[in-house]
Amino acid sequence: MSHNLLKGKRGIIFGALNDMSIAWKVAEKAVEEGATITLSNTPIAVRMGQVDALAEKLHAEVIPADATSVEDLETVFSKSVEILGKADKSGVIAEKFGVNGVFVVIIGMSGEFALVREIHDISR
Repeated sequence: MSHNLLKGKRGIIFGALNDMSIAWKVAEKAVEEGATITLSNTPIAVRMGQVDALAEKLHAEVIPADATSVEDLETVFSKSVEILGKADKSGVIAEKFGVNGVFVVIIGMSGEFALVREIHDISR
């Protein structure tokens, strides 16, 4: 059930890989609550994962980026501004790129096996 808690908010969610990843669930919930988002992950994760299916479901665009590359991150933010539009309020990121709202960054690499097993069944 939606309460429109994020209605009118725009943002970027990094790290959605498949339906067992935290970022995936956060993206679904953010959109359910009214946010408009773009999605980002590393180019290889975009190719190997299922983020395109999530993007289609949520009517979001995927912008591949390596989080260790400042240039890639600037591209994610500038493309997100083009897609989502500029925001009225400012903040650290909003000041430079004009984006306001939802920012979720979930960065972590685990063996592929970890994304197909239940969390209580993983030793690390």
